[in-house]
Amino acid sequence: MDTSRFIQMAVNEINRSFVIETEDLTPEQMLFRPTPEANHITFLFWHFARVQDNVWHSISTPAGTEPIWIREEWYTKFGLTEKDSGTGFTPDEVEGLAPDYQLLTSYVEQVSAAVWEGIGKFKEEDYDRPLNPDNPRQTVGRQIQSIIVGHGYFHLGEVRFLKGLQGKPFAR
Repeated sequence: MDTSRFIQMAVNEINRSFVIETEDLTPEQMLFRPTPEANHITFLFWHFARVQDNVWHSISTPAGTEPIWIREEWYTKFGLTEKDSGTGFTPDEVEGLAPDYQLLTSYVEQVSAAVWEGIGKFKEEDYDRPLNPDNPRQTVGRQIQSIIVGHGYFHLGEVRFLKGLQGKPFAR
């Protein structure tokens, strides 16, 4: 298996797992917060998709491309701004993020498809491309590993924890 195929499979597993973990939850379960400062499942699902969209489109070419969130004006459908990604959201902003599940999964599916297709076009040397000439260790591959894959599994773990707090097992 080559690097691109491995990454495609890892990222696809994360995106697929978010959907599988949430497809049987009620809106109330999706919005459950054990404390007023905690994130809810809908927020975590959306936030990971937004970060994946932003990161992928910033590293997919040397010049980057516009994220789907902006290009297709998903921010208007969610009632948010172009810049919103969830990072730095206040507890009230987290609470206020409650999009329809179908809207959320439609956005996630588009992001997932774009990443799958884009990674499929990468050559081995693309992963070693530095993103910052002053920091050659910050490469495309490192961003995929830490921000897309690592970040995704981190938030997927939070989703599973929040399900457990509600007496719901995580999907197998």
